[in-house]
Amino acid sequence: MCSIGDDNLVDEGISSLMTPQEQMLHYLPKATCYKCGKEDELYKIHFREAECKNCFLMFVNHKFRATVGSSKALPRNADILLVFDGSAESVVLLDMLQTAKSEPNFKRLHCFLKVLFIDDYEAYKGSCEINDYKLYIQQVKDLLLSYDNIKCYVTNLRSSKHQKPFGIKDMDLYLNREMEKEKVFSNDIKNIQTSTSRNEFIKLYRKNLIASMATILSCKYAFIPAINISIATDLLSAVALGQGNNAAYDVAFKDDRLINGIKIMRPIKDLSETEVLLYLRARNIKWWDIRDHVIIASSSIQQITGSFIRNLQKKYNSTVSTIICTGNKITSNNDSYEEFEKKCCLCNSSIVNSETLSAVRYSRYVSERTSSDFDLDTNFTKFLNLTQNQDQKVCHSCQNIGRDSDINLIKHYL
Repeated sequence: MCSIGDDNLVDEGISSLMTPQEQMLHYLPKATCYKCGKEDELYKIHFREAECKNCFLMFVNHKFRATVGSSKALPRNADILLVFDGSAESVVLLDMLQTAKSEPNFKRLHCFLKVLFIDDYEAYKGSCEINDYKLYIQQVKDLLLSYDNIKCYVTNLRSSKHQKPFGIKDMDLYLNREMEKEKVFSNDIKNIQTSTSRNEFIKLYRKNLIASMATILSCKYAFIPAINISIATDLLSAVALGQGNNAAYDVAFKDDRLINGIKIMRPIKDLSETEVLLYLRARNIKWWDIRDHVIIASSSIQQITGSFIRNLQKKYNSTVSTIICTGNKITSNNDSYEEFEKKCCLCNSSIVNSETLSAVRYSRYVSERTSSDFDLDTNFTKFLNLTQNQDQKVCHSCQNIGRDSDINLIKHYL
């Protein structure tokens, strides 16, 4: 029986999982591999014996194949759009997919692959290690062109959802494109009052941009380079933002909430940051990640959640796996959904009537009243009239974005 993502869960008792762990060296000088007996540089990850390069690569590639295969959601000869964002995770995903398509020693992954590079340099430039933007773009171009027989495209995170992407070989045309609308888009994002809502809007817009580009490029499936710690962060952030059962989509392998039928998938969701970095070392891929894994927004819920998980993971190695295993138990009850069920017009998530959310909204409404409005019965009547006139097609999480910005402007982009 193939076990996916359970490498951290060994039979050592619950107490061992909650014991602070010391930092360890993840690659060791030449020694004998316990698995194959070969003498080579050894790679060490938590809860596994140190193993040679070939055994390690076989292990992480198996996790990737097992995640894709066990879901049974990807048909043979599927048209796949791989989203490349310049992160180390996206480099690993691209290399794994290319290996899965061409490796003769394993069952090949039969698919038609296209790569879309989403240029989000502006969102991360405050933490960039590469100061020269054109140098970064050239590095991306060289890397993508090093993989034969793969069609590669580029678009900007600020681009319109309906704008066709540029071919990777036409990078000069991309760099000299018309950018007036992109500047307007950037200004509108800056006008969103809180960094939490700003990050959530960017997340939704990126997802819709991926779906739109996949449609333009005739792909039904989109692979995104999300690994376990980013998924754990998204899950807890979604819970904190009031997304309820819809938070389950942030943990699942497949997210099929998009209106145009594009399915977003997370094939390396069970890989850790350590495994990603060791994979690059084992494959001798030199890459400089432009981001510090979080959008620069020190006061946002997403950044605080990510920092909390990372700090906890340093001492308790099962933090991320425990969060994800808990998230897997959140059921979104997709089988019971009816065709007339209300959907959010922004994120396309299910809108479920909740007495708790109604109480929260009423509490906020009362707290915002002046001291002269002392009649609670009158206040409640006003509250009912207000909520009845509210847009019933927006979920609670997206309503929070609307409170921090112009909801009509958000609808225009999403």
